[in-house]
Order: sequence, then C-alpha cells, then structure tokens
Amino acid sequence: MQHLRGGGPATRTMLAESTGLSASTVNRAVTALLEHGLLRDRPDLAPRGRVGRPHVPVEVDTERGFLAGIHLGERETWVVSGDLLGRELHRTTFATPASAFDVFAAIGAALRVHESELQGRQPLWAGLAVGGLYDEHRGALDHPRLGWCEAPVDVLFRAIVPTPYTVVPYVEAVAEVEYRRFESVFRRRPESWLYLCAEESVSMAWLVDGLARSSADDIESFCAALGPERFDDAGPSPNRAVLLGRAVASVRDVVNPDVVTLGGEAFTRHGAEREGVSDGYRQRSSYSDVPLRFSEPDDDLRSAAALGAASRVMYIDPIGAMQAR
Repeated sequence: MQHLRGGGPATRTMLAESTGLSASTVNRAVTALLEHGLLRDRPDLAPRGRVGRPHVPVEVDTERGFLAGIHLGERETWVVSGDLLGRELHRTTFATPASAFDVFAAIGAALRVHESELQGRQPLWAGLAVGGLYDEHRGALDHPRLGWCEAPVDVLFRAIVPTPYTVVPYVEAVAEVEYRRFESVFRRRPESWLYLCAEESVSMAWLVDGLARSSADDIESFCAALGPERFDDAGPSPNRAVLLGRAVASVRDVVNPDVVTLGGEAFTRHGAEREGVSDGYRQRSSYSDVPLRFSEPDDDLRSAAALGAASRVMYIDPIGAMQAR
C-alpha cells in the first residue's frame, strides 16, 4: 500500500522487486487488498503482449470509500473527507467551541453533511489529529490550552462516527505529511527524521522510516527557552528565534536524525526570523552535517494532516483495519 501510494500503479512483479518480498507473498497480499476494495486492477495499463495477472498493474482504489479526518485546533476545527490517497473531497471548518461536547456535536453535523454529499462511497475510517495528551486506555484527552481535563473523547467520537477511528497527535500527523512530500520531491527516503512545529506552542515528532516513533506536545524545555510569553499573530521576536534554534539543535544532537525540519506558522510565515533560528541552530549544534530545513507555508497542511490521521492505519495494517469495521 505504501509503495502504491508513493509510486502509482505497479504490477505484482514490480511490487515484488521494489519491496524485496517473494512473488507469492505479494500475490497473496494484492489478492486480499483487492477483495477488501482497497486496490483495483488496471488491465488498461498492462503492456501489450504481456498476459497474466503478474503483468496487470494495480493501484489504490480511490472511488469506493472515503476517509473522515478531523483537525481539532485551538482556534479552528477542520473536518475533511478524502480518498485513500489523501485527496480532499469535502471540507468544513468552524471556530472551535470551548466545550468538548459542543466540538463533537459540530463535528458530527459536518460529517453527516459530508456523507450525504458523498453518496455511493462507504466510510472506511476516521482520524482525529489533536494536540494535548490522549490516553488511549482511558479514551480521554487532556488539553490545557483548550481547558480540557480528561475530556471523554472516545465516548464522544463513537457517538458521531460510524466507523473505527484513530486519535493521532497533531504534530505526528503533520510530520508524516511533510515526510512524504520530502520523499516525493527529493526522491529520497530518510531513515530518521526530526520535525518540530512552532505555533502557539512547540511540539516535536521523531519519525523512523516515515512513521512516527515518538512525539511530545508543548515541550516544557522549549517553552522555558522561549520565555514566558506565547507566540502571537505578530510573529516571534528575533531573540526568540535564536533561542528556538538553539533548542532545536539540542534535540538534534540527542536524536541524530538524517533530516531536521522546522514548520509551523510562527516561523514559516515570518521569513525574517528564519535567519535567527538558523543562527541559533548553528551556535548550539555539535554537528554541521545536518542543515536546518524550513517548511514552506501551506494553507492545506491541516487538511492533509487530518486525512493522514485517518489513513495511517490503512497503510500500516490495511487488512486488519478492514476486518475491524
């Protein structure tokens, strides 16, 4: 599934060569994915003169189902429906209410509209990308910046979503989107990737082979380095930019990633501060072989992150996900 998402249609023979799996293993996997409606055959793309299933390309099926992704932000909530490749089909945004109950009531209303607009498609999975600290055992979310303590997210989500769902830290969802974009542009798949998101607070995610292994929301040490004030719409001061660069370098020296990327509107939309961040990074880092990269501003990143939260399981355990529905 991951290969087909990144590389487009491929034959079973091509998939075996690119993944290193045996032909029989690939054939069994493709057959199961076809049966569950996650892939579809493309005989029209088969090379002329070549017959048999090994030479018939398959691709991710983007027509049968849809994913429901939600980004629950501090100021604004995005409800997005999309296909299995993460392409947006329908979007609703609204100011985030103060009450968790009101938030999920508004999400449920938006999803009902989406489902009516997408008649003929079946809902496959839902995903919630959110900050704060989610306890999957209790199904509760602590989100100090929203004023939530043990908000019963699982109970509220099950009441509005007819499919299984995944709750993903927002910084992880964004980092995985940025990783795939990097891979697509540079045709390189970093083994280790460090992503830091600087918005109202600073969050961090560490990815290995494109999947988040650990993350932290509202990192205390970063907040201490940045001072007691929060970022605001006027943008960060140059001094804060230098301090953030030093904090990024400190984490970089511990994790030792192949790529370090800094995103988030606090800096991607204030170009003058990039130099300050870079200076702080160079001052503190013990290594000079990994330069600091900045994400470019992207108004659709929240949408992509929301759909990424919904699609994650489809590219990790697609058969298990379909059997859980």
